[in-house]
Amino acid sequence: MDNSVRNIGSRRATLAVEVRSEIERMIVDGELAAGEKLNELGLATTMGVSRGTVREAIRSLVDTGLIDLFANRGAFVHEVTLQEVRNLYDLRRAIFAMACSAAARRVREGEEPTLVERLEDNLAQMRRVEGETDPAVYYELNIAFHDMLMEGAGNPKAKTIYDNLVREMHLFRRRGLSIASNIAKSVEEHTAITEAVAAGDPEAARKAADNHITSGMARYITMTEGDGPAAG
Repeated sequence: MDNSVRNIGSRRATLAVEVRSEIERMIVDGELAAGEKLNELGLATTMGVSRGTVREAIRSLVDTGLIDLFANRGAFVHEVTLQEVRNLYDLRRAIFAMACSAAARRVREGEEPTLVERLEDNLAQMRRVEGETDPAVYYELNIAFHDMLMEGAGNPKAKTIYDNLVREMHLFRRRGLSIASNIAKSVEEHTAITEAVAAGDPEAARKAADNHITSGMARYITMTEGDGPAAG
């Protein structure tokens, strides 16, 4: 194959990956709302790429659960059902509880010498932004907190599975952390996890993590059923 042809193919593939990442970001950040139809032409114009590149990126996102593709109707941002929410939380709880337990054990055995300090620094930042009207900063700190614990577990496969779950859960979790009372409760639960990990107590860390995800699910369901406080 001619090098110029090979290079064109490589650039095309790279561009499709970049467009996919941008569409994914727009969905996760709420710029594309649940149930919204994806306008290929509009996205192509905005991003300065071909409509075919956008179509390729959209199709590659179907397997992530973020997009639903319907024959003769087009692509839509996935709308999560309550049963899907329950299933996602159940999976997330099992993996996160396991990870926090493993992280506590690794701290106790000296395999994660900086984890506790990083968790405590994250908590301090959470407390500083807890009362702010814009929850976006807290949301990012929340993601970072969970990422640190998943990495601290020393189980890359579990983290990959967890990251895929969380990517899909962004469709509804961000809304839950827009309510001040939920942020306060989230900080309280994160503190309990951090204390258990710092103590090198795997069982206490597992229970604190399990409680955090279970409580988050309960808050989300309360919000959806009664328009009250949402999940953390």
